[in-house]
Amino acid sequence: MKKWIQKLSSSNLIILAAVLLAAYLILILAVTNLGQTRLNESQHRELTLKVQSYASMLEYFFSVSSEEITDFTTDRAMTTFFANLASGMSMEYGLGASLIKLDHELDTLIETKLINDIPVYDRFTLVSYDGSVIVDTAEKISMHVDTNRLKSSISSVHVLHTSHDSRKPHIEIYKTVYYSGRPVAYLIAYINTSVIIEQLTAQEYEGSRSRMLLSAEGENILVWNSITDDVLEKSDVIFFELQIENTPYQLKGWFSPVNEKDIFTSGWFVAGISFLAVPVIIGLFYTFNINSANIILKTKFEESHKQQRVLAVQNERLMEEIDRRKDSERKLAYQATHDVLTGLPNRKYGNEQLELIIADAIDADSAVLVMFIDLDNFKQINDTLGHLAGDFILTDSSQRLLSVIGESSVLARLGGDEFLLIIPNLRDEEYAQALSSSILALFERPFIWNNQEFFITTSIGMAVYPRDGTNTHQLLAAADTAMYRVKQDGRNAYRFYETSMMTDVQRTLDLDGRLRQAIKNNLIEMHYQPIIDLETNQIVGAEALMRWEDEILGYIQPDEFILLAEKNGLIHRLGEIAISQACHYAAHWQSIAPIKISINFSSVQFRYCDTLSAQIQKGLESSGLPANMLDIEVTESLLFNHNQEVVSLLDGLRSRGVELTIDDFGTGYSALSYLQKFPFDKLKIDRSFLIDIDQNASNRELVNAIIAMAKALNIRVVAEGVETKWHTEYLLQRGCDYGQGYYFSKPLPAAEFERLLYKSKVPQSVA
Repeated sequence: MKKWIQKLSSSNLIILAAVLLAAYLILILAVTNLGQTRLNESQHRELTLKVQSYASMLEYFFSVSSEEITDFTTDRAMTTFFANLASGMSMEYGLGASLIKLDHELDTLIETKLINDIPVYDRFTLVSYDGSVIVDTAEKISMHVDTNRLKSSISSVHVLHTSHDSRKPHIEIYKTVYYSGRPVAYLIAYINTSVIIEQLTAQEYEGSRSRMLLSAEGENILVWNSITDDVLEKSDVIFFELQIENTPYQLKGWFSPVNEKDIFTSGWFVAGISFLAVPVIIGLFYTFNINSANIILKTKFEESHKQQRVLAVQNERLMEEIDRRKDSERKLAYQATHDVLTGLPNRKYGNEQLELIIADAIDADSAVLVMFIDLDNFKQINDTLGHLAGDFILTDSSQRLLSVIGESSVLARLGGDEFLLIIPNLRDEEYAQALSSSILALFERPFIWNNQEFFITTSIGMAVYPRDGTNTHQLLAAADTAMYRVKQDGRNAYRFYETSMMTDVQRTLDLDGRLRQAIKNNLIEMHYQPIIDLETNQIVGAEALMRWEDEILGYIQPDEFILLAEKNGLIHRLGEIAISQACHYAAHWQSIAPIKISINFSSVQFRYCDTLSAQIQKGLESSGLPANMLDIEVTESLLFNHNQEVVSLLDGLRSRGVELTIDDFGTGYSALSYLQKFPFDKLKIDRSFLIDIDQNASNRELVNAIIAMAKALNIRVVAEGVETKWHTEYLLQRGCDYGQGYYFSKPLPAAEFERLLYKSKVPQSVA
């Protein structure tokens, strides 16, 4: 009986163990299936987060790049070039320099705009509105571009496009360049696809078994591929397709599911466990025991813990990638608002800060000081010492400026050698003056570069809110205008903005544009004032004087528009007009009387001696005027600052027979060595000495001395400003050869001068 009890107990124990084991196997199958489902869900969430992270990164990348290119379309180099182009400036007289500057700025943007040491841009192309290529940084310039494609692309919602060349797909960004409110060109930026690929593959590795494409309108850029085609064709492959916001691109991704990567979590493993469950249960009734059950249980738990560790490692990697992405976004945001060289806020961020400070000033009813600071003659440093020295000066200058401003002030670099300083809550103008004096004093200390010591001064223009403007644009324009007035007045100083400055600036702008139109439309006219032989009272010559009367601005004084022409490079065009008209009329008048024509040249024209020599030669040859009938008038200031090229030009003209006259003698440096060194034929006494010569004894003595000196050197004398008969008789008594002034005639148009020339011959012919 006891034996049966023991046997029954043993049998029940085995059955109980079998039932428990079967239940455990069922539980394992359920847990495995549940784990597989949760693992698939976890993988799907992980991949969703990864793809969304990639899409967000691309959206931010294209947004920043598009904004940066938009900003460059309004950059000073771009605006200057189209301003020069619109004003009719030639490649020789300024347009070429602005084009080189624009090309340099584009190259600099390619070299400095990096992400992980990889250039963001491959190439820039600037295409005019008619399709001709202006600048191409890759030096693959084609003479014409089909602008229909550009216009249709820019008019669409998106500004990003994909095109092909002979090597690989690439991404282009088109931006329209506007000048004076109208489109004038397109700026095409070629994105370096390596930057995009490098950022999209930061989390990928060969074992990830995935594939990603950047797609748009049937065009694809392969970003990553570590998955075989046979896996790609299966229906359970995980696929994502996300639209990149504000672009025409979709990010497509294929990923192998978990059960394709690990056989132990696949459906085959579940089926195998189910198949083995039946024989295992049967075998338990005979051989299975508690120890073997414990071993299986331990093995299953270890496998479960292993899967949990794998998921933990993947989650940790995902968190690290998210942190790296946030750091990258912070870096991009900083680069978008700060100057790379000095670390100061850039133009865009500085303008934004000024808007905020003005808004606070409106609420607090306080004043704001806006200060433009420009380094004087900074270009000479770059040209002589190189751009590394220029960068050192900019960095050192920014540190000097930061040392004298408060924490609430904002210092920004506008570009080049210009800085913007914003002082909120301005107490009074005395504080602004004291601060400006402190800044000027900062630059009294020398800069030292490669053991070489040199100095740079600054020009400061100031505007105050709300007196000089109520918004950012008005204040910046006012401060800039004041700064340029300091430049005109001699630099190394400061000035507050005054309303009269804007009037002068507008006058200069209007005059510049009208002068260019006048030159283009041949509205510049030469008048001729006769030069009289005081002994015979006959016309022996004429001085060609430039006159301009604009239909809008009226009569413009020669001193005003000639001074402007010397600054904007138009003086060479004016010189060509003067030579051409004067020589042709003088050649015609030789049939009436053998008169000489005198032309007064600006010292600026002598900076380009070859050009001036060619213009004179062309004028003589085209008109047929003999060289000995042309008289070139030279100012004393030119002789004081002359170089060997000037000496060679004057010697060359003299050897051809052209006469030379020293003009306005006595008002400049008046060194006698000029009269000995240069072969002058005539000397002109300035009109200022004849104004009150009958009342001023000292002026009479100066005139007497000049005439006596010229006679001693065998130089003929011309007196300007002869206004009365007394002047004529006095000069004739002192031996002066020629007279010129309103007593004889005012400057006349060519037709009136010709009639005067005929009239002057009548008494002679009658006699």
